[in-house]
Amino acid sequence: MNSRFLSLFLILICPVFVHSQDKEFEPKGKPFATIFANFHQGIGESDDAAFELVRGYIGYEYHFSPKFYAKINVDIGSPNDLSPYSKLRRYAYFKNAYLRYTENKLSIEFGLISLKQFKVQEKIWERRYLMKTFADEYKLGSSADLGMNIHYQFTKNISCDFTMSNGEGYNSLQTDDIFKYGIGSTIKLPKNFTSHVFYDFSKNDLTESTLLLFTSYRQDKKWNIAGEFVYRWNHDWRENHDIYGFSVYGKYYLTNKYQLFARYDKLESNILEGEENPWNLSKNGSALVAGIQYSPIKNIKVALNYHDWVPWAANDGGESYIFLNLQVKM
Repeated sequence: MNSRFLSLFLILICPVFVHSQDKEFEPKGKPFATIFANFHQGIGESDDAAFELVRGYIGYEYHFSPKFYAKINVDIGSPNDLSPYSKLRRYAYFKNAYLRYTENKLSIEFGLISLKQFKVQEKIWERRYLMKTFADEYKLGSSADLGMNIHYQFTKNISCDFTMSNGEGYNSLQTDDIFKYGIGSTIKLPKNFTSHVFYDFSKNDLTESTLLLFTSYRQDKKWNIAGEFVYRWNHDWRENHDIYGFSVYGKYYLTNKYQLFARYDKLESNILEGEENPWNLSKNGSALVAGIQYSPIKNIKVALNYHDWVPWAANDGGESYIFLNLQVKM
């Protein structure tokens, strides 16, 4: 499998080097940084309150030529496997470290790449600094991984991409020969609609696969509504252990600087034969986020919002918070 992957990459990339020089282009690069922070206050049983620096990104991007581009991005945060009492620890991970080649309508990325299944949703949701998009939030996919992506823009409104990756995410090491394959397409038709479909799979003893469907409608620059549905078969390669759910969200522009927004998520799992409750009941539930965002200038966003989680399990208490979230890009 590794030799086939290398052969495919070489076939695609070798013709590139023949025309890789552009004498009129001046190479250039720039550093960048992003900060996510918040203050939150619990409501009711969730009575804790704290200031929190959630995440920081620091990186550098460089244009070697009109066709060659490289990016390195370091994610500074707390690993997911740490307990809530260890959140003060900070670890640095490479979120991205890749080379991109672009030729007309074709682009190829190789290395630690950003995966494509969330990108359309993140651009429309616009608020990753307070909550990730559905599949990313509930760990039904990773936002970055080691691998290769091939993207082709058929027309202005239709594109397609193919990805081969380790399938472990950007903060885990690959120690086996199990790869994840994904294919997706984005369609911006009819007018004011943006739709995205994505399917991935990885085979161990069983095949784990995920289907993602998304569509969005935008009314000029006044309001937007979007919906996303995700279904995961054989989660963690366990037969008939499925997870599925949907997310609906929208925004309304009060002015150029103020937005109202709201989002509702519902996460479920199937009931196994002979059982009475869903197999993943402890993690099933619904989430609601609603608030107002203020953006005084382009690269700063502040959002005052209500955020809750209502579990399906009767013996599990819910969580309700008031958040003040901040995003700063430099």
